[in-house]
Amino acid sequence: MKLNLSDKNIHIGAIATFYIIALLVRLISLLVVNKFPSIETNYALQVSAALATGLGPAIGALVAMLLFKRKTEYTLVGKSARKSIATIVIPCIVFGIIGGWDLGLTCFWAFAYGLLEEFGWRGFLQYELRELPVWQYVLIITIMWFLWHLDLSQRSVLPFFLLLLFASWGIGKVVTDTHSLLFCAAFHGIVNFSKRALFSDTTFTAAFICVIVYWIVMWYFVGTSPKQQSRDK
Repeated sequence: MKLNLSDKNIHIGAIATFYIIALLVRLISLLVVNKFPSIETNYALQVSAALATGLGPAIGALVAMLLFKRKTEYTLVGKSARKSIATIVIPCIVFGIIGGWDLGLTCFWAFAYGLLEEFGWRGFLQYELRELPVWQYVLIITIMWFLWHLDLSQRSVLPFFLLLLFASWGIGKVVTDTHSLLFCAAFHGIVNFSKRALFSDTTFTAAFICVIVYWIVMWYFVGTSPKQQSRDK
């Protein structure tokens, strides 16, 4: 089956605008970090630089949606405001308890960064490509997301591509089921947040597993199924 981008619901100009802005903001943020290595030694500057990097997809999506009058059904809270808020708050509390205020705050910033990216990749781009078969939009998003990182020379390229492929499918499934960008941000953020500590600290690993299980149970087994169209009251 061939890729079909001629569907009337897919606006190539909007996608191109989104991606160019996302790439430019990413490039500028990387250049600034490389020019001022002292950023790496200051926590506040590290957070600011990270958030600036994630701003690219968010700004690109906003500009494309406003300029070309594109809309999305994927929102911050999706089909349940209560579940979306709990998805963010509970892990921050859990990690704050096991690792102190700093770890809880770091978890929050990881989710904030994840939201900036996910507003672009899932909130705009996946919704724009939603009429395509799943394998097609997952592959397109993966390739664009992969190239957007730009600093690929600093990564193990094949494992990183496969990770993004799995994430594009998995987080994509989350957003089609729940419509919640906060839930997408949580999954995205917890991977970034955990990649250094995961499996090196037993308590952290146990908390990580419990948080993932909690999310799945809450969204898929408690109350209204995310696949139902009605919102939780």
